[in-house]
Amino acid sequence: MKNSQTQILKIPVIDADSENIKPYGYLLGDDVSKPGLGIPFYQGRVIEGENIDFTYRGTATFRTAKIMPGYPPILWLERHMHMTQMFIGLGQAPFIMVMAPPNHEHNENLPDLNQVKALRFPAGYGLLLHLGSWHDFPIACDRPVVILTANSDEVVAALSQMKTPDEMNQGDVYKISLPKRLGYEIQLDVAN
Repeated sequence: MKNSQTQILKIPVIDADSENIKPYGYLLGDDVSKPGLGIPFYQGRVIEGENIDFTYRGTATFRTAKIMPGYPPILWLERHMHMTQMFIGLGQAPFIMVMAPPNHEHNENLPDLNQVKALRFPAGYGLLLHLGSWHDFPIACDRPVVILTANSDEVVAALSQMKTPDEMNQGDVYKISLPKRLGYEIQLDVAN
């Protein structure tokens, strides 16, 4: 898939926080979102947050995946138009997400590589993506990490039916090859 014309885009890995995640989704971490939900049980002991706005079509599917450490080149980005996909790191290892903001409202069908970021999430943190956020699958840093993923059944079915890695536009998965479509692969600059 990679050809001699492919250029390298190196991007730094930066720590995710509630501000720099806003173009892509919502940070899920060690505090509740919008505390104060009025459930009367366990008051004084439990601070209830509002529902997380997980949107999907069909049936919700929750899965885990164990990711081996390493910093592979990023060759694929995908987006979902009917699901606010969620990734949560379980255990004690951080993970990295490579993302670009949604641009479908401007009738764009390719990610804007000038806006691609690599955000590192601390152990036990996660994110809920906005509809249409471009993303790759999470990347483990120096240790394996288990990710809990909230999906829709149509996304899991579409991805698992692929016989070989290739572009796809089915089952709420629009996945593109960066080298093929944009002439780039992304490499992470993990020196910082």
